[in-house]
Amino acid sequence: MQPPEKREPVADQATGSSGDYSSSSVHENNGNLTDFQQKLNTIELLSNSLADLAEQVRQAASESDTAERTSVSRALDAGQMLVEAKASCEHGQWLPFLDRAGIHERRARRLMQIARSGLNSDIVSDLGGIGAALAFTSKWQLPSFDQALFIYDPEDGETPVGRGVGYVWEDHQHRGFYHAGMIVTDHDGEEECIASRRPMLPFVDVEGDRPINIIVHFLTRRFTLPIADWRFGSVDRQIPIIVLAPFINGNTFREGAAA
Repeated sequence: MQPPEKREPVADQATGSSGDYSSSSVHENNGNLTDFQQKLNTIELLSNSLADLAEQVRQAASESDTAERTSVSRALDAGQMLVEAKASCEHGQWLPFLDRAGIHERRARRLMQIARSGLNSDIVSDLGGIGAALAFTSKWQLPSFDQALFIYDPEDGETPVGRGVGYVWEDHQHRGFYHAGMIVTDHDGEEECIASRRPMLPFVDVEGDRPINIIVHFLTRRFTLPIADWRFGSVDRQIPIIVLAPFINGNTFREGAAA
């Protein structure tokens, strides 16, 4: 009688290992099934539109780790989508949404904060990135009605009067609207006043896009002092009107012309 044929263990087609699983392998497999079930439960909590938006946030946030300016732009996109998603989430959906998007809650708050700041990608990059831009927004505070914000170069000292100082103050007739102005030196060494022709809203919402911080954009286009070097102080609201009044003409702000 021939002895029984000896058979080699058959390799498992899925894992490439022999069919003899250890207890640790079984536990690991059960753990994977549990994680998979949790993901299914998360997906079920979200509507199709939120699930799609979560995947877009995941992709946008992942791409934000690439080249600097592309990174900043995609981070702003992710922040704006997070703002939209949070507005669409019902009670109990926000954390599952973030889990689906692969975004920690603290990072989501930072991305939404920078998206709401109204700063574009160029300004955020000029400030030194997302972290520096968040620090800037915490210091950028519009003045109360009886005060004016002044922006100065720290190398010149904290003085509210002089060339290279910028001002922001609220209009005396249209509350919630602001003027911005400064005195700069042109290429010929002559002093000139650059100021808003009419009071401005702080933010403008653009449909389908991020809001724009109009005042910061106005100042960065005209101010010779780089935004990363801006320092802020507070002064009586009459100071910028008095300082800028000698330079006022019909093309600049009306409040100053009437002062």
